[in-house]
Amino acid sequence: MDTLFNMDWLLPLVMSRKICLARGGTLTRFSGIGSAHHSLLNHHKSGDFPDTELISVLEYPEQKGAFGKIRHRWIKHPKTVKKFCKESLGSDDILHITDQEQAHLVPPKYQGRPKVLVTVHDLFHMYPYQETISVTLDGKEQYQQMITVGDQKPGLVRKYDLKKLISGLSRADVLICDSEFTRRVCKEKFPNVEAVTIPLGLDSGKYIPKTEYPKNSKFEMLFVGSADPRKRLNFVAEILGACDSKIKENSVFHIVGDRSSTADKISETLELDVIIHQSMDDEQLMELRQKCNLLLFPSAAEGYGYPPIESMASGCPVLCANLPAHNELMPENSCLPPGDISAWVDAINSNFDLWQGRDSKIPNQELIEYSKRFSSEVFVKKLNQIYNI
Repeated sequence: MDTLFNMDWLLPLVMSRKICLARGGTLTRFSGIGSAHHSLLNHHKSGDFPDTELISVLEYPEQKGAFGKIRHRWIKHPKTVKKFCKESLGSDDILHITDQEQAHLVPPKYQGRPKVLVTVHDLFHMYPYQETISVTLDGKEQYQQMITVGDQKPGLVRKYDLKKLISGLSRADVLICDSEFTRRVCKEKFPNVEAVTIPLGLDSGKYIPKTEYPKNSKFEMLFVGSADPRKRLNFVAEILGACDSKIKENSVFHIVGDRSSTADKISETLELDVIIHQSMDDEQLMELRQKCNLLLFPSAAEGYGYPPIESMASGCPVLCANLPAHNELMPENSCLPPGDISAWVDAINSNFDLWQGRDSKIPNQELIEYSKRFSSEVFVKKLNQIYNI
């Protein structure tokens, strides 16, 4: 009778897997990697992964001095993560390192080690490369633009750091890649590690305009990106410079996140209104995104590419270069040749004509619906499958 009613055999079926999230020094949620970490953490806190129990988040306060940074990064924190895994996690549990820049935290393999997952946003700095783009106008090549993606000449300390990251990725059990492009690179560089593609999730609902915007007095275009040459703000200037005077006279160009000399030069030389927003909070950027008529995104390389998917979720049309991995986010056959100035000008003309023929600001409902395939719900469902393998 005691054996019949002994329920201990059910415990493995009902107990949740324990999970620990790990990263290095604390990053603000306003950085790309920091935002992805905070989003994942919020999913766990909200109970979106019902078969797991988040028991810890291992990180350390950002260090100011160089010695403190190296000590925590290379010695103290890896020991903390390794000790935690041995004392608090078993072979059925999970250590999830939330970005590839912390892959050195992957503990050595040992019997009973938890399953180790690493989210990989990109491998630009571990495996830098050059993207060559032929810039043409009216079908004639103007020049060859060579863009460096990743740091080609890291210092000695960074070289050692990169070796530790590469070694860590090779010890992982699963690499969770933001894009199919990144997954292919991972399979090439780490053939013995499982790699899966799970695009980052977006809280699609919060991007949909809650109020109607009146028609803008001018056609408003948007660029979101850093001063990194791969973002190709210079190419945007060439495109806008080649536009008809009618468009220049009736347009405003917003630059968000770039206070470089390039942005200042564009502001001085382009024959249209240019507004540079060096920093904006979430609410301000959301309002600008929903207000604008067009996003220009000619980037030469992205690990994921938040601006295009965020703009589409807001109902704002996007002109996007047909380069990885942001081209994976776009509707089929909607990307533009990365160096064809005439094609970009024609696309701007088409959107300008649509704006000119309307009496109000109308969000593009097709783009809003399309963006939902990259929703948080889809992300959670796919990641939950990996957690439960």
